[in-house]
Amino acid sequence: MIEAQRLALFREVARRGSFAQAAGALRLTPSAVSQQMAALERAARTRLFERSTRGVTLTVAGEALLRTADTIHGELHRAEKTLARLREEGPPSLTVATFPSAGVLLVAPALAALNSGAEPQVDTTVIEAEPVRALAALNDGSANVALVYHFQSERPPPSWAEAARRCAYHPLLEDELRLVVPSGHALARRSTARLDAVADDPWIQGWDLPGNALDALAAAHGIRPKVVCRSSDFRFMQALVAAGVGIAFIPPPHRRATPRHPHPDRDPHGEAVHRRLHRPRHPTEPDVPRPAGHPEKPSRSHTHGLITPDQARSRLLSP
Repeated sequence: MIEAQRLALFREVARRGSFAQAAGALRLTPSAVSQQMAALERAARTRLFERSTRGVTLTVAGEALLRTADTIHGELHRAEKTLARLREEGPPSLTVATFPSAGVLLVAPALAALNSGAEPQVDTTVIEAEPVRALAALNDGSANVALVYHFQSERPPPSWAEAARRCAYHPLLEDELRLVVPSGHALARRSTARLDAVADDPWIQGWDLPGNALDALAAAHGIRPKVVCRSSDFRFMQALVAAGVGIAFIPPPHRRATPRHPHPDRDPHGEAVHRRLHRPRHPTEPDVPRPAGHPEKPSRSHTHGLITPDQARSRLLSP
């Protein structure tokens, strides 16, 4: 029989790649950790670690067990939260992991509607996280709902299925990145533009997936953007564009916040860069009251009665 406590210790060893480091984090002795992992291997009847002087790595069997251990850890965490809620007999709890722009445009209005009564209907917690961390939070039970995004393909990336197992994905909206230029830029009055027209301009580039989108477009057309700033805050990026520091790719919701900034559209012969927002939901997510006026069944524009994404589909610059 594999014990849950040993699985918890196993997860820590796998994460840190060292018996000694896991022992330090858990305030145990390295020998105690080593003994517990040896007992776990005997219970599993197979070798779980490759040991070396530099630490430990997981075998194929160890990787398989880690996936199960992550799932068990998440279920136990959710069970503890459910039991605590039942003990307290308070409002249901909901933890949402979201990236900042979706937090402003989707999460905050939805939570305001949920808690618009005299007393809060839902005990809410919000975690700011990009997709990889948000999915990890969903998988380990520290979040019930995650708002995530990806580019180009209609289906979520294959890695997401592993990152958040047993979760359902609900598409929320689809948009296309826009090119934002200063008001005095040569392209400010243009409705379309090609990437080579801004090849020599300084760029304010996003991090993670938005930044990768620019890298991919530039590489496909043999252009090396001159990056003068990198930021994960699209409003800050737009402010720098308005100040004449450079140009940037910005998703439409942020561009619409200050519409005086120009946004050349996509070339009719090019390909637009699509950004798709999804809402993975864990099957054990607690039921929460629906705001008045929302449909009972989820659809592409209404998911679980919590989020109403913008129906308008924007156009983006592409080469």
